[in-house]
Amino acid sequence: MTSDQQFFSLTYSKYTILIISIFLVLLAIENVDAIVARFLAQFNTSTAGMTLFIIISIGYILGQFLLLRFMNSSSHTIKVRSSLISNLHKAVSIVQSVLVGNIILLIAQMALFSRYSILSLVLVAYVTNFFTAGLLAVFALRFFSWYRNGNHSLGILLYALAFIILATSEVFAGIGSGYLLWQKDDIITPASEAHFRSFPEGSLLDIFFSSYSYVDYSSFLLTLVASALLLYHYSKKARTPKMIIIIALPILGYTATILDALNIYDTDTNPDLFYYYIFQILAAISGGALFAFSFWFISKKLPESPVKTFLKIAALGFVILYLSNHIDVNSGPYPPYGINALSLLPLSSYFVLFGLYSSALSLSQDITLRNHLRSMARNDQNLLSSIGTAQMENEVKRAVGELKGVADVEEKELAEKTGIETPIAENEVEDYLKQVIEEVARSRKK
Repeated sequence: MTSDQQFFSLTYSKYTILIISIFLVLLAIENVDAIVARFLAQFNTSTAGMTLFIIISIGYILGQFLLLRFMNSSSHTIKVRSSLISNLHKAVSIVQSVLVGNIILLIAQMALFSRYSILSLVLVAYVTNFFTAGLLAVFALRFFSWYRNGNHSLGILLYALAFIILATSEVFAGIGSGYLLWQKDDIITPASEAHFRSFPEGSLLDIFFSSYSYVDYSSFLLTLVASALLLYHYSKKARTPKMIIIIALPILGYTATILDALNIYDTDTNPDLFYYYIFQILAAISGGALFAFSFWFISKKLPESPVKTFLKIAALGFVILYLSNHIDVNSGPYPPYGINALSLLPLSSYFVLFGLYSSALSLSQDITLRNHLRSMARNDQNLLSSIGTAQMENEVKRAVGELKGVADVEEKELAEKTGIETPIAENEVEDYLKQVIEEVARSRKK
């Protein structure tokens, strides 16, 4: 066990949850301030506002360091056997280091000169959105490749489509943010006004962002359905298949974020925008929390296994993703509230993608093992000929012992290739064997 693994195995229940909770609360506070920054200019530029920004920045730096350590310990065995995951992990670590350096430089500018360069915001807008788009594209291609093999479920295809849509969206977001930021002054001071500029009417960016809510909602629904298919399998293993309905909960939080797009709330005429913006960002955060709850709940029902960790990684990733992907710094506030949350976009995306990728790979191995067991059981003439006789129970016990040995050998071979263990317990083999017997018995009756 590595030092990182020892650290998290010993302290996860006591300290890590508390630290991450404080970290998430600080990001939530920054999200709220960033969305209404133009209403809070007097507070933000005060000593209290600057102090709060620095505290959030320190929390971001420490929090992302802990998250990287956690990911490093959790993905160790997979990285050893997968050059893709190993290289992506290195790339994410480098990008996050660059973004941390940018935050430190930005704080130094404000502390020494009471101003900062717009280049700091442009860097974050380009790096976070374009790198995240690259991550999404890489995993989308991997999922498409899996689906073409014909051995994977519809959920794999839906994930791939969702990732492609999100990747396209991130590219446009990066271009759009860069364009809007370049329209602002090169130097931002406490006297600078925090306001959003608009795209040229009729331009490609204007057309895209006028329908952005629908594009985003389509990727959300695809991810939701794909996650339901993924979690349904694990909920059956946890013997709680009816609880999969909890995956529908994120719809409540997400729909509340697009009331203006649904023409339920008019942001052009309503005077209470301050409270509406706060409600909107809190609704977005709740959507991520509900998504995370679905994965966390199913993981808690599973016995200790690698997939339990993968589902928790995806859960944590969804919370941070909804804190970092529904915010921007295009208004150029002073100090730039929102930059810490946005700087976590690459890492949060990697958490979600790695969690889903590893869970789907584990599921694929589980299905492969079970299909092989099914084939062997149906070819076991001694077992099938005993159906309905007094000797059936003895034959079942004999077959379970043989099949469990075969499953253990194949599981070990798959684990050597991928770094993911998918053990099948003896009671699972017996349950699966009885399902095959019931199928054969029904077919004989027909």
